[in-house]
Amino acid sequence: MNLRTKLLIGYLIFVAALVVLGGWSAWHLLEMGGVSRNILANNYDSVVAAQGMRESLDRQGSTVLFALLGHLEPALTKLAEERKRFDRHFQRVANNITEPAEPGIIESIHRDRDTYYQQVDRFLAQRKASRRVTPTGPGAQATAAFDPGGRFIRLEAFLHQLQSDLDNLIQVNQRAMVAKSEAAAGVARRWFLTTLVFAGSLVVAGGGLAAFLANRIVRPLRELGATMAGLAGGDLEAKAQVDSRDEVGILAAGFNSMAERIRQLRRSDLGKLLVAQQTTEAAIDSLYNPVIVTDAQGGVTKLNPAAEEIFGPEKENIGKPVGEIAHDSRIALAVSETLSSQRPVAGEGAASVLALVAGGSEHAFRLRTTPMRDDEGRLLGAVTLLEDITHLREIDRIKSDFIATASHELRTPLTSVQMTVHLLLEEAAGALTEKQHEVLEACREDCDRLEKLMRDLLDLSKIEAGETAPRLLPVNASELILAAGEAFRTQVESKGVTLTVDAPVELPIVLADRAQIERVISNLVSNALRNTDPGGRIHITAVRRAGHVAVSVADSGHGIPPEYLPSIFDKFVRVPGAPSGGAGLGLAISKSIVEAHGGQIVVQSTVGHGTTFTFTLRVTGESAALSPARA
Repeated sequence: MNLRTKLLIGYLIFVAALVVLGGWSAWHLLEMGGVSRNILANNYDSVVAAQGMRESLDRQGSTVLFALLGHLEPALTKLAEERKRFDRHFQRVANNITEPAEPGIIESIHRDRDTYYQQVDRFLAQRKASRRVTPTGPGAQATAAFDPGGRFIRLEAFLHQLQSDLDNLIQVNQRAMVAKSEAAAGVARRWFLTTLVFAGSLVVAGGGLAAFLANRIVRPLRELGATMAGLAGGDLEAKAQVDSRDEVGILAAGFNSMAERIRQLRRSDLGKLLVAQQTTEAAIDSLYNPVIVTDAQGGVTKLNPAAEEIFGPEKENIGKPVGEIAHDSRIALAVSETLSSQRPVAGEGAASVLALVAGGSEHAFRLRTTPMRDDEGRLLGAVTLLEDITHLREIDRIKSDFIATASHELRTPLTSVQMTVHLLLEEAAGALTEKQHEVLEACREDCDRLEKLMRDLLDLSKIEAGETAPRLLPVNASELILAAGEAFRTQVESKGVTLTVDAPVELPIVLADRAQIERVISNLVSNALRNTDPGGRIHITAVRRAGHVAVSVADSGHGIPPEYLPSIFDKFVRVPGAPSGGAGLGLAISKSIVEAHGGQIVVQSTVGHGTTFTFTLRVTGESAALSPARA
């Protein structure tokens, strides 16, 4: 019998028990309904009819009194209606005899009704003959004039007798209803207890059956699980002892075959695996740069000697989370992002350089993390390489120092030249010819361009050296972007270009140096203006993205050829054929400022359709740690 059949039989038994219990309960409910209907049909109808007769009888008494007062014709009409009503109710009672005492009471009502009717008819006939008697004196004479012979008073006696008969009929049926209700309550209690016992028996039987089936199904699985645990723990001789012929037995047989195959592979490939492992570890240990190997959960599994100089001995760190041993949170963030996205992560730019102590001195490292996968693409872990770029940083520092020194030394003679040109243009040394004026104007423009170049070089060298670190303060992103954009509106529109700024007021507060970010926007808008023909447009937008505000400057200009996009942020890069007006430092300065703010700047462009530069600013309250950029 297979596992499916066992489970199906168990479920069918439970369903059958539920059906039996439901049928039993439904049958008892129907019986209780029948009892309730009998009470209503047998006694309640008689009570209602008796009350109707009593009300009709009261109205007949009032009608006789009405006739006594002289209103004979209306009284006769009303009396005929009430007698019909009384007789209709009486007929219902006579046709619904359910109690032993009812026949005698009904016979008494019939007899007393006929007597009362006869007395009333005689009284009314007498009144009709006399028509009207006017009282002439007080007291007994007045009463005798209205009721000669005292017939009305005798009618009251017959009326009370008939009412007493009706009261007896109501009491008999009410007592019967109470007795039947108590009997029905007793039956209901007895049926409730019987149903409760029956349901309890089904529950106990079902629980026993469930335990039996569960044990038959789970016991082989438990034994198979114990065998699998033994195999996982290194007991390659473990074998599942399951004799059932269902799916569990088939699974156990397959597991035993797999275990045998593993034993064979272990005996044949163990040596090769050991050699491969030793070769891999030797290759990692021989690397000059620090290497951290982590498993799929972020736990450290390997540190090469270069990494041990930074993070400590490998034996002390094996199994620890990488965030626990890393001296910089960006390492743990890079590993976490690589494991979650299963894509390489690499830090780019000055802001992503790690400063770590190795061998007693501080070194600069560039972070690169790559996921590890097996032949089937399953994630095994991650490899983190810390590329030592200390020598490159030193070369870059020397270059920046040289540029800063050269710019500073050139600034004084350049200032003298600018002043001299200005004096000559003001004709302080004498009148100038038109040709001389043109030459001096060109010279002044070149001096201004040279001064801007030196100023940009000095600013860039200070930013790269960290001398002009941004003063990060909470800034309203919407106000910052609107103010920076509106400052260019006159200049942009004077060239025939449309400028639009879209910065919603609900943008969050960002951490930024207002002056530096305004310079970034100024550089991007200036570039867009130089490359956009009249009739074009420049669009500045800002949106929130996962803890950052992304600011974009898009134009409908000439665009950037694809081969220049990777190097567009390098120093002195200029696209051939682009309008002149800059030295190629504006984008480099913008990139350095954005990265110093903990953000990123990217470019998208299509030749002939325009260019879009986008940079990000961190929202206040977000983590100040810099997330590594994806490769």
